[in-house]
Amino acid sequence: MRPEFKYGLMSGAGICLWIVTEYCLGLHTIHLEVGEKTGYFSSIIPLVTLFLLLRQKQSAAYDGRLTLGQGIASGLAASFLEGVIVYGFMLFYNQYINPNWVDNALALKVTQLRDHGVAESHIREQITLYRQANSALGMITTTLLGLTVMGGIFSLVLTLLLRLRPRSPLA
Repeated sequence: MRPEFKYGLMSGAGICLWIVTEYCLGLHTIHLEVGEKTGYFSSIIPLVTLFLLLRQKQSAAYDGRLTLGQGIASGLAASFLEGVIVYGFMLFYNQYINPNWVDNALALKVTQLRDHGVAESHIREQITLYRQANSALGMITTTLLGLTVMGGIFSLVLTLLLRLRPRSPLA
């Protein structure tokens, strides 16, 4: 199995597991204000899996050095697969597991905007944008493209860091 496939699969499955765990803990239903913040921590999963992927690629390199192009390409491939997995899962999640979460999250967001004195016209725009972002088409951008771009950025930074200290090639 190619390392990009292995780590992309691990990362996608890890994020899906994170989402299910948040749901089981009530962070998508009862404690939305907490879940709004904990979701950001799921970024640790692709960061760790990309580090492991790039370290493996670096060790497998002839001279123990990973080029910037190799690192970014590997990271983008794994992140794209991760994005496909999470996109498919989110379609299922939104339809069957927790079909009310978008409405519940939107209600919280509207309350927060009103508490901050945001104009109703702007709130209506935000509602439209939020619903579009969480539609099947919108999640292509927010989930599939978003995770791929994030993975590309993580891969760039991680490759630069790994290049500072080359590893011994695998024997």
